[in-house]
Amino acid sequence: MRVALVTGGSRGIGLALVQELLAKGFKVGVASRHPETAVADLTRQGLAAFAVPIDLEHEPPEKAVAQAVAQGGLHVLVHAAGINVRKPALELGYEEWRRVLYLHLDVAFLLAKAAAPHMAQAGWGRILFLGSATTFTSGGPVPIPAYTTAKTALLGLTRALAKEWAPLGIRVNLLCPGYVKTEFTAPVWGNPELYNPITARIPLGRWASPEEIAKVGAFLCTDEAGYLTGQAVVVDGGFLAY
Repeated sequence: MRVALVTGGSRGIGLALVQELLAKGFKVGVASRHPETAVADLTRQGLAAFAVPIDLEHEPPEKAVAQAVAQGGLHVLVHAAGINVRKPALELGYEEWRRVLYLHLDVAFLLAKAAAPHMAQAGWGRILFLGSATTFTSGGPVPIPAYTTAKTALLGLTRALAKEWAPLGIRVNLLCPGYVKTEFTAPVWGNPELYNPITARIPLGRWASPEEIAKVGAFLCTDEAGYLTGQAVVVDGGFLAY
């Protein structure tokens, strides 16, 4: 059984990705500060989930990889953990800037670097980073300069690793959701002054569910996506086509 590791896997898009990967037959590690409740719910359903308790902001990301490898190797890495600081650049502190950049970008690199040798040994691997529609825009109606920068930089990392690791059997891609209704985005969709103009720009006329994003992300982690690497796959209901 192939083993997957999903950071930020206890809620939102991360949890939806865990569920989709389990449905596809992977054994999945749920990495977050408190994964126990989510894992207990999944294992009660007879699913092959295991907990990877870790605080990626303060503990070495390599620790999560090691815990997954101990379950039988590592074939899929999904980095879905994230934070946001919604402030204009002139009000954004350097420590806030570094916090966002570190979790999204630095941790992505460190996780991938730790995971790649195990995938290379197996001759098969999938690495999926979570980007955003802001990978291609300047952000939304609320200024998020650190988040936008991090998500844009992930595209460069995705392309660099995809090129370097293709001969090892590893595919690296970036999943870029548009606007998704989750706890993470509640400050935006819970405010009609923000929610209404955003929704009006989406040709499909609504925000996505985490499950809709996860179905595409899980596909990128399968054999069927074997000829797809170095790509940013946007799932945004047409938002960028507006």
